[in-house]
Amino acid sequence: MTEPLSIIGILVERRAEHAPDLQEIITRHGENILCRMGIPSPSKDNGLITLVYKGDEKQTEEFQHELEAMPGVHIQRMSFLE
Repeated sequence: MTEPLSIIGILVERRAEHAPDLQEIITRHGENILCRMGIPSPSKDNGLITLVYKGDEKQTEEFQHELEAMPGVHIQRMSFLE
């Protein structure tokens, strides 16, 4: 069985303040991230990052919980399971 894919949306408030810590988490999970796209809000204060993440349910949930523990970070996930 292949590993499930998830699309993870990350809304980052005050991105200049939170980006370094967020980047550290994303880098730690880099081997599971197949694609990353990020865009700032028009004001450049906030940002939206979308990731395509490949990993089993445990890995994906651990990653999501790490992100959700950060202040100013909001997560939504859509998973595609076989």
